[in-house]
Amino acid sequence: TRRSMAPVPEARSRSFTLPLLLFTGICAGATWLALYVLDKPFMKFHVGILLYFGSITFLLHYWQERAVVNDPKGFVHRFMTGLVVKMFLSLILLVVLIFFLTQEQAIPIAIAFAFLYLAFLAFSTIRLSGILRKLPKP
Repeated sequence: TRRSMAPVPEARSRSFTLPLLLFTGICAGATWLALYVLDKPFMKFHVGILLYFGSITFLLHYWQERAVVNDPKGFVHRFMTGLVVKMFLSLILLVVLIFFLTQEQAIPIAIAFAFLYLAFLAFSTIRLSGILRKLPKP
């Protein structure tokens, strides 16, 4: 019966929205605080970077978590594909940002970008590996 199955993918898609929003807010606060301590300005580029990572993480989680119930092996494939896609898109975006910014602007933005990439990577990995552990064993 349907009641004995894991939650439907649509319910899961909503379940990661609040944790992701909270995590993005925490990252925004941590970024602002780190820049404040370093006496660097919190610029619109930092907001854009946070929006980028929040958006790409949302889209990838939505796509990845939809496979959990029906195709756990497909979920693992989607997880690995998501890591590669996020890495390449992020690398391209970072290169473009650095190319168009002055050196004075580029260095703090590149450092913030790298830390935010790692933070969102950790968020995704912890969340998705937790979902894998909760799946019923065949």
